[in-house]
Amino acid sequence: MQSGSARGEQLVEAWNRSDVEFILDQLAADIVLEARLPKMPVLLSSFRLKGKIKFSLGLRSYPRKLPTFNIVSAMEDSHTICLVLEDADHYLLAVTIELNDDDKFVRIISYRSGRHLRGSTL
Repeated sequence: MQSGSARGEQLVEAWNRSDVEFILDQLAADIVLEARLPKMPVLLSSFRLKGKIKFSLGLRSYPRKLPTFNIVSAMEDSHTICLVLEDADHYLLAVTIELNDDDKFVRIISYRSGRHLRGSTL
């Protein structure tokens, strides 16, 4: 695995622009999203979504621009992108993205730390 991730940077930049079309273009039809401690209006300990259509509906139904992130750390190899992101509230989010042989995202696993990055120990 190499330090840095051009593809991860592209994804985060597109997300921060709320470029839904770019994001959806990265996904395989059978994408699976698993999120632990997601930041959602409804308090959930975990969330699972399967399929590009459901992912698309979720993104398109978001009531405003998507929340923005800063990249804290990024790594990648030919089938995996690993990102540590900081949200606007300074919470950390660890994201692992698995790619298929067609270079499409087939699985995204995320975990929110629930802790602030600044002034806290991890």
